[in-house]
Amino acid sequence: MARAETPRLIVAIMVDQLRQDYLERFEGQFTDGGFRLLTRKGAMMTFARYDYCPTVTAPGHATFLSGCTPAMHGIIANDWLDKKTRQGMYCCGDSSVWGVGTATNNSQVSPRNFIGSSFADQLRLHYRSKVVGISMKDRGAILPAGRKPAGAYWFESKSGNFVTSSYYRPELPAWVREFNDRHRAAWYAGRTWDRLVDARHYRHPDAGPGEGRLAGETNSVFPHRVDAQIKDGFDAVISTPFGNDLLAEFARATIEGEDLGRGPVPDLLCISFSSVDAVGHRFGPYSHEVQDAVLRLDRQLADLFRYLDRRVGLRRVAMVLSSDHGVSPDPEFAVSEGLDGQRLNESQLMVDLLSQLDGRFGSGKYFLKPSLYGGNLYFNHDTLREKGLAAETVAVFIRDWVLATGKFQAAYTREQLLDGRAPGLVGRLAQNGYNAERGGDMMLIPKPFVIPSSGTTGTTHGAPYTQDTLVPVLFYGSAFRPGRYAGEFYMSDIAPTLCAALRIAPPSGCMGKPFVTVLRNP
Repeated sequence: MARAETPRLIVAIMVDQLRQDYLERFEGQFTDGGFRLLTRKGAMMTFARYDYCPTVTAPGHATFLSGCTPAMHGIIANDWLDKKTRQGMYCCGDSSVWGVGTATNNSQVSPRNFIGSSFADQLRLHYRSKVVGISMKDRGAILPAGRKPAGAYWFESKSGNFVTSSYYRPELPAWVREFNDRHRAAWYAGRTWDRLVDARHYRHPDAGPGEGRLAGETNSVFPHRVDAQIKDGFDAVISTPFGNDLLAEFARATIEGEDLGRGPVPDLLCISFSSVDAVGHRFGPYSHEVQDAVLRLDRQLADLFRYLDRRVGLRRVAMVLSSDHGVSPDPEFAVSEGLDGQRLNESQLMVDLLSQLDGRFGSGKYFLKPSLYGGNLYFNHDTLREKGLAAETVAVFIRDWVLATGKFQAAYTREQLLDGRAPGLVGRLAQNGYNAERGGDMMLIPKPFVIPSSGTTGTTHGAPYTQDTLVPVLFYGSAFRPGRYAGEFYMSDIAPTLCAALRIAPPSGCMGKPFVTVLRNP
């Protein structure tokens, strides 16, 4: 069998908070050129899932093209506690670099916290490919693009510009400056966001239980208006589908500015769309707003795919599309549907837990920080030594107490996770999400439909359950056999499958396996 033509451009697309069931629920309202191009002419993994927790943005983007879970790549959450400095560590935080194209110090970020290599790195090593990552979020641009891309750019809401850090380059390239000079974010400020199709085609009531509001609004119903008050930046644009419009515009500028897909070897563009996540957090997965944001993303993707066809030719393009996590319904919506939705105020939980520890073991500073970091608790071992307490003794007390609150499914100790003794499916996912260097002394897992929240509206993700772990995985290109594939597929299988398709070495810490059934010529 003839070998598939090597693509000239690989486009790796992440859609922040895109649940797998969205592609089924809304399929009848998609256009032929958007999601359907991938689902009908590409290869669709119908039961793809994450095999770790917490299912949040940074670990998802790190896993996407690395072929491994947080246990290996080390990005265990969006933030964790650095046990040496006893300070919070942002997933991409790097105090040795500075922001480029910005007057703030908010872009001191790089991929240095990521451990190992990714598909992007292997592609560069094999072909000397040009790699670029872009997103509205810095972590969405940085983590998929590997350790030494040609560039990574993200949206700075304060200025409305795309920026980078000195890790990548000392100044913005001319094409980025030219894009920023067009002030496209300001153009979206003040615009009205209304339904794309007639209201009768939206499946649940507008303003459902637990829905939040956009900035400057007094209710949760359509139409919405992007807050034009920009004194605090352009966050309001990201919280609507217009944020995806802006990133799609920047993607086209990136392809032209970097001349991607025109050389003899495959280039890689990593795009992470963030606005479905922002909409989903406010309104929930069964809202009119999320349905509309996904329908609009379908049209935005169709426009991008048509552009790729004109610029490069789709027969010379390979694509993979997935998501960093799903999302749980608003707890109030869950309750209205007979499910056990609850809000878990983690700050109050820690106050209550500290009181219980003081009552049982005497007053003391039992944690390095009295906070949960991605479900992790970090013990203050100096205090335990002073009191002659074994960590296991404290852990058993905490486990029994938190399980008695009725909000937690499980509580695992560091020793259980490191020794592989966390039982059941939830335990296995916790083990895959736990890194020996960065993880805490305990990991707490809430029950299904219990979400960390100190407010009264909106929702989130992070749990090991299907609403958060099931995500789309779609491959497109001459190397892949079109169809629907129902075999077992984990997110760590994406990178080795791509590497097998291009016949290059897998990433250094790859834990997944190539899904050879989908390859035309494995």
